[in-house]
Amino acid sequence: MNIKSRTLLIALLTSATLTVAKVIVGILTMSMAVFASALDSLMDIFSMAIGFTAVRAAEMPADDKHQFGHGKAEAIAGLVQAVLIAVSASFLIWQSFHRIIDGYRLADEEFGLAMIVVALVVSYWLARKLKRVGECERSTALAASALNYGADVWTNAGVLVALGMEKWAQVKNADPLISILISLYIAISAVRIARDAIQQLMDLSLPRDMLFAIDHCVRAHSPKAHGYHRLKTRMVGHEKHIEFHLELDHRLSFEEAHLLTEQIIADIRHAIPDSHVTVHSDPV
Repeated sequence: MNIKSRTLLIALLTSATLTVAKVIVGILTMSMAVFASALDSLMDIFSMAIGFTAVRAAEMPADDKHQFGHGKAEAIAGLVQAVLIAVSASFLIWQSFHRIIDGYRLADEEFGLAMIVVALVVSYWLARKLKRVGECERSTALAASALNYGADVWTNAGVLVALGMEKWAQVKNADPLISILISLYIAISAVRIARDAIQQLMDLSLPRDMLFAIDHCVRAHSPKAHGYHRLKTRMVGHEKHIEFHLELDHRLSFEEAHLLTEQIIADIRHAIPDSHVTVHSDPV
């Protein structure tokens, strides 16, 4: 099991533990904000399970039916996570409005505050870990999970504020109002995740700095390499796919042209890790 799979498995087990703890706290305190946080953690479990499965699928080598590999499984997982988060946020907003209309009463706020502090610290640690590994491995699923746990940090902070205002400041409807704010934040995170996942599924071009690196690698071999055209790039998971037509001096021998093409491909692979480069050489 590699680092991506291990990280997601740790996050999955942690989410399960936090969910059980928050449900217990929610039952004892009858806090809508705590139940909102518990429901968000439950969504995390489904998201982590989907992300873990997707990462394992993305690591499978290419086969006859999937000749370009399985990298888009991570993008699909990110999109599914976004949908789950959006559904969760909508449900919380609906429940919170009902609380404001029907009324409610909290209990055992001290115990709830203590447990939420623990959940906040754990969520912050997990978000940092997932973000760090996701950036190193260029994993969409891990990046989506990091955003999810980043939202959890704000969720737990909001719960602390809600319980504190209800207990010590006697602020009416603080619990459901903060639950609504938390839900709106979760919805914004869902939109971000969905946008990134859709861009990968739609084969968005590589970032500008990578395109500049490709151009630099070709121009470095001038005048034998005159330039290039028909450049096509896309990212699938952490892998970058690059293809273009390379314009070479027509006076080069077949062997010289082949060696120069291989050298440019090697330069691009060095400049852009995890890249798959396909080049067609044209005499100019």
